[in-house]
Amino acid sequence: MMVQYGIWSNCTNRCEFCLIKDENYLSKYEMLNELNNVIKNIDYVDWEDKYSHGISLLGGEIYCIPLKDVQDKFLELIDKIIEKILKVSKNPECRYSSVTNGIYDPTFLYQVIDKIKDSVGLGKVDINFSYDLKYRFKDIESQELAKKNIMDFHKRYDYSLGIQMILTQHVINKVLLEGWKPSQFMNETFPGNMLAFLYPHPIFRGRGYSASKKLEDFNFTRKSFLKFLPLLERDLPNTYRGFIESTRNSAVFKHTGLYFKGSSEDEKQLPFLSDGKELLNPQCGHSILYQCYSDSERCMLCDLNSLD
Repeated sequence: MMVQYGIWSNCTNRCEFCLIKDENYLSKYEMLNELNNVIKNIDYVDWEDKYSHGISLLGGEIYCIPLKDVQDKFLELIDKIIEKILKVSKNPECRYSSVTNGIYDPTFLYQVIDKIKDSVGLGKVDINFSYDLKYRFKDIESQELAKKNIMDFHKRYDYSLGIQMILTQHVINKVLLEGWKPSQFMNETFPGNMLAFLYPHPIFRGRGYSASKKLEDFNFTRKSFLKFLPLLERDLPNTYRGFIESTRNSAVFKHTGLYFKGSSEDEKQLPFLSDGKELLNPQCGHSILYQCYSDSERCMLCDLNSLD
């Protein structure tokens, strides 16, 4: 298993399908405090055995940091991760994992990756870029910047990135109705990298917002999803297999670290399942997150298991 830390909700983009719990933009002091808490908390987690797959850092966006003091503290956290996690875990699959939107100057991202590469090698790195065909980019300039940063990273490290795309009804419609082929898209747009589909989670909008937000063509219908899967298996079998495995792992593999903010006992919090992972469907025992069809209360993971 792996522990993931939501460092902060600060972000350069504010996508329509943002999954963060709160839309608070942290100050410099608050950002430093968040990083210090993670640095302390690492000492209370069993990285050697229970969470031997490593650590995941998420935002918001964690690599677009204009403040030198915050950058320095982040690199201090990376040093701690290298010494206390990546060099300690008995698991050869242990990784530093992270997802970024790529819509910024990548200089600091490179500093982070170079530090890990120089200490333990790129084999301990799992970096993914988020991408989307409809909801993410506010203009063509931000989309082109993301494309450039993805391919620049790929060429700089000779590294096959995960291009993470939420599997929405919009994507499925492009395949079923327009003949769009994910394999052709990847070969033309991101050659040498891997496409990873993620199923849609509830879109939480934070304080002052309703509990969730619905977007047009976001959650897919059960019928279209089941029709899409065999087409994906024929077109991109590795992406198909990866989708099944990541979906199965989604509610059990990554536990949340430091979920409760602002406590005097922050550093002693132990990781646990949260944000719907811990809530089980009484009909099948799977997380309620898998009830993601737009037209049915059926469990999507049960459907996958019956097909696979």
